[in-house]
Amino acid sequence: MRTVLAACGLLFSSLALAIDLDRPGAMEALARDNPAHYAKVEKILSEAPYRPSSSIARWMRTEFNARDVGMSNLLKTSLPAQARLSFVLDDRHYTKVIRIDAPARVMPAK
Repeated sequence: MRTVLAACGLLFSSLALAIDLDRPGAMEALARDNPAHYAKVEKILSEAPYRPSSSIARWMRTEFNARDVGMSNLLKTSLPAQARLSFVLDDRHYTKVIRIDAPARVMPAK
């Protein structure tokens, strides 16, 4: 029981530290409060849409020392398609819905 409570506490504390970059003013606050993270996040958000989703986690780990990189497998069916990207820089968790500009392929129905 104690282990479950500790795990719940860790989960809630990490959610409290999460920064939703889709929230109005979030990028401005990040630029003001943590310029180093702002520079990394800005570069990630500008380049990630053009990278294949299978390589994003490795790219972010090597380029930015990001951890827990994840991209939703469910795409929003907008034009262009969108997916939720989440990652951790140092001890800060970030999330952002990004557009996917990778070229689409036509696949025949089976």
